[in-house]
Amino acid sequence: MVSLLKLLITGGTGLLGRALIEAFKKSSIICATYSGKYEVIDESDVHYMNMNIQNTEGYARIFEDFRPDVVIHTASIGSPDFAEKNKKITWDINMGGTETIISLCEGHGAKYIYISSNGIYDGANAPYGEEDEAKPINYYGEIKLKGETLVDGKRITSAIIRPNILYGWHHPAERSNIVTMAIERLRNGETFMAFSNVYVMPLYVGQCAEAIKRVVDESHWGTYNIAGRDRVSIFELIRTTAEVFGLDAGLVKPVGHDYFEEMVPRPKDTSYKTKKMEHELMLIPLGIVDGLSKMKETEKASDGKS
Repeated sequence: MVSLLKLLITGGTGLLGRALIEAFKKSSIICATYSGKYEVIDESDVHYMNMNIQNTEGYARIFEDFRPDVVIHTASIGSPDFAEKNKKITWDINMGGTETIISLCEGHGAKYIYISSNGIYDGANAPYGEEDEAKPINYYGEIKLKGETLVDGKRITSAIIRPNILYGWHHPAERSNIVTMAIERLRNGETFMAFSNVYVMPLYVGQCAEAIKRVVDESHWGTYNIAGRDRVSIFELIRTTAEVFGLDAGLVKPVGHDYFEEMVPRPKDTSYKTKKMEHELMLIPLGIVDGLSKMKETEKASDGKS
């Protein structure tokens, strides 16, 4: 009888964490941590623990009791604007949490997957492959890149995943992503301002989870830039979202990169080369219409929460 993988997912109620649970739960025993003033009910083979990533003693107990084979570390502050204004707490969570989990993986012989970001690039030399130079232009990107350096310097079996901009249904108590934010505002008849000169390759969260599952299942330990098929502006992404969901695309208005003065600088083009994703993980990047259609199909079944 094949033994089930014992998988620890930090940030288990986040956008990616939830998708990872769906991807792995049939083949794994999962411990998923989260941080928030709400309760999550355990599922078959999925145990949830409300555990702040700064609780080093709590995570040490999890490793002692659960003894994970693999840890997927998704828990972090994900807002560049929050990170820029709150550098100490961002450092404590994004770097301190990474240091804690890596140290425990070293001590227990667990494999480790670090979730990085397209924010490590400056946006001046797209498309980016895994070996291209990373030059962050904001504090969030700097911290993500420091996390990668930390992973590379340790003697553990590890992978670094750099998702392009993620979208999908989020937990109602967790932060929204740009697509769910747009859907909510457009349904309320509100105007949505979107960058017409910032380019990304939006990644449906389910495909990102599938990519990570293939890394684990097929032992593709290394660094992967994971993206969707289409290089589009944020404006094009949101207009397409409106069209797929039957909303008023006229409410989506194009604005320039400097429109939101309160926002920290963003790289203007973080599109990826996806050859490694396609050839090693055998994944064909999903287009935004296909990804958004998957969202629309699952909305009623999940009540918009998965």
